[in-house]
Amino acid sequence: MPEGGENNGVRQVIRRWRDSLVNLTGTNRLLNLKPSKTSMLLIARPEPGEVLARVRNGGGYGFRALQAEPRPEGDAQDAQDIQDAQDSPQLPPSPQHLDVDRTPDELGRIVRGLYRRSTQAYLDQGLSVLYLAFGTLAWTDVDHTAYRSPLLLVPVRLETAGLAALPTLVPTEDDTLVNPALALKLDQFGVTLPPAEAVEGAAGEVSLAGFLGKVRAVVADYQDWTVTDDLTLSYFTFAKEAMYRDLLDNEDLIAGHETVQALALGGAGISPDVSERFLFDEITDREIDEKAPPEVIPLILDADSSQRACVAAALAGKSFVMDGPPGTGKSQTIANIIGVLLRAGKTVLFVSEKAAALDVVRDRLTDRGLGPYLLELHSSKATRKQVAEELGRALLTEQVPPRGLGVLDTRLALLRRNQLNQYADAMNRKRDALGLSLHQVLGQLALLQDTPAAPIPMTGLFRPAELTVEWYGEVMEAAGVLSRSWRPVRQGASFAWRGVTARGTMESQLQQAYSALATLSGTAAFNERLAGLTGLTRPSDAPALAVLLGHLSARPPGVPAGWLTADRLTPVGDAIAKVDALLAAITAATDEASRAAGTNWQAIPRPGSLPELAWGTLSPSASESGCRRNSCRRSCSGRSCRAGLSTCSATTRPCPSCGPRTATRLSPSTGSWTRR
Repeated sequence: MPEGGENNGVRQVIRRWRDSLVNLTGTNRLLNLKPSKTSMLLIARPEPGEVLARVRNGGGYGFRALQAEPRPEGDAQDAQDIQDAQDSPQLPPSPQHLDVDRTPDELGRIVRGLYRRSTQAYLDQGLSVLYLAFGTLAWTDVDHTAYRSPLLLVPVRLETAGLAALPTLVPTEDDTLVNPALALKLDQFGVTLPPAEAVEGAAGEVSLAGFLGKVRAVVADYQDWTVTDDLTLSYFTFAKEAMYRDLLDNEDLIAGHETVQALALGGAGISPDVSERFLFDEITDREIDEKAPPEVIPLILDADSSQRACVAAALAGKSFVMDGPPGTGKSQTIANIIGVLLRAGKTVLFVSEKAAALDVVRDRLTDRGLGPYLLELHSSKATRKQVAEELGRALLTEQVPPRGLGVLDTRLALLRRNQLNQYADAMNRKRDALGLSLHQVLGQLALLQDTPAAPIPMTGLFRPAELTVEWYGEVMEAAGVLSRSWRPVRQGASFAWRGVTARGTMESQLQQAYSALATLSGTAAFNERLAGLTGLTRPSDAPALAVLLGHLSARPPGVPAGWLTADRLTPVGDAIAKVDALLAAITAATDEASRAAGTNWQAIPRPGSLPELAWGTLSPSASESGCRRNSCRRSCSGRSCRAGLSTCSATTRPCPSCGPRTATRLSPSTGSWTRR
């Protein structure tokens, strides 16, 4: 055990642990119980002493509201209604009901809220948090802050008979307690509250007045401290106060424990025997069957190598932390640890903040036939009656161990386990030549399933089982040479150096290539703007750039330069559309002129090329007269009539075929045809 300063250091750490467990400030409801409209009921009737006697004898209570429901807003109330309400008789006291100065709606809301909260706490942590608080101490702290604290706490629970009915209050089998937080706080004032057994008188009767009288006696030196005998139903949580009291009352024993010293001092000043329990090498997966075989450490549930290492460490008395995310088998490992330690004749205390974790481990141990060896000390199983019944059952029941494996089955299991271990060792042992295990080689081969396989020589020289480091080096060198030749084969004619068979030095060829590349780079730099606009900036883009420059040099004069670098062909399309529209207009005008002239407009001679004639010579003779109507088609001096007239201008005779029509005559003075 550490001495001097080290011992003081351990005690200081224990005090810090102890003080962190409880809340002795005004935020603790056990020290500062303030009225609440949602989580507290102040019992008006019966008297607190009667309620305490009935509850300790196993009696229960219902609830009644002393106030009537208020009238809805807007309802008229005359003087007679008010007087009738004031004169209505109050509910008589009932020994089966707790009367509360609330309306029925308020009472139902508060009782159901307390039922939900207490039930949830019991399911999550196995704790009873609902209490009847008998008596109140009004006291003042050293900073002159006034507090009201409950004195005697009796655990109860609420039972519901249906959705519409109010829950009823029934006592539990847990012990009556004196407010533990208040007792710890008053220790600082030198005041010791009487124990809970003080409620029983000399004849064994329950006397709340006697208990409260003893409390008044121990606080009599404080003039401003008062004790009242009120009764309150509310919830209180003080599970850690018991741990606080344990660390306070047994500080010497706890400080002398070697494990506590190691935890408090961080390993400084502890003996080698203690350090070995904290600092040890975990059994590896490869060694688990050798150092912790199932024949030596039998398990009740399945476990992998890491879980078996935890079980072996616990059996060896090591102290460690088992950490892992949810679903990794921690509860199953704990069940295996408990089973192995029970087989070794040890007693195990399994503690958890959550009742669900205790239930999981209990169920797994019970399923494997170890239920009779378990003693539950939480929830409803922690009452004196339940503990006594479980201990009596364990003493009176003789357990029959299950039948184990036979000798042949044990040998067969050992043989198969050795075979599996040898197989795993062969798969994961690294080979000297490759520096890889067979498992790794198979994994790499699986990644190369789409790679063409190289031909294997059939001469019998290739023997993988006899592979050496030197032979492996030669194979890798040959594979390197083959890999350098693989690209020309894969690219075929597109390979840039395909067909090059020059032997000897390549310096002159490389120099020429370098010079040509410099010339090409200069040409490209001269046309850098065009190359940048077109994205042809690499040396391999030189052919495409040359073609583009050829098009640029052959560009017609009328083509705008912007067409060559435009992102889109919209300007070109617009110009083509304009030309198409202009050509369409010219074609339409040409067709119109041809229809008006009666012939192709290009066949009409220009005015300057016609001879000058006297207008008199153009008068037709009688022999040229004839029908000029297109439908008649009669000849006029051997020419087709183009005027569409029924009679000739030289005569007014009607056309024999067409009948009389309006005739025209050529006027010699004007040179034009006139209609008549």
